[in-house]
Amino acid sequence: MKTLIAAAALALTAAPVLANEIVLEKEMAGATLHQSGVDMSVYWTEAEAGYEVVATFLPQMADAAPARLIMTLAEGDDVSFGLPGTLTHTYTFARTEAGVTVAAEPVGLQYASN
Repeated sequence: MKTLIAAAALALTAAPVLANEIVLEKEMAGATLHQSGVDMSVYWTEAEAGYEVVATFLPQMADAAPARLIMTLAEGDDVSFGLPGTLTHTYTFARTEAGVTVAAEPVGLQYASN
């Protein structure tokens, strides 16, 4: 029974890592986001102009190489963009009172019409 409870507790603590959003509450406390065929590890440190956010990502393609994003976010800043080789999601990085939030949102399909 204790093993089952321990396994359930571990599963609950791992859930945010597998979700499409992570919240980094403390400096240097990183997390990993797995979404849309991309594995992304993110952490932040304090910098003079705000929080320096470092995200290293790897698209799950055969010839893909790891890439790194570095940005500084002041209180209330947020930015959204797509990643090379990933057409199905946009990624949002936001600095809030809670820390830094990173989210992957699906991109809706838009069809051209005459």
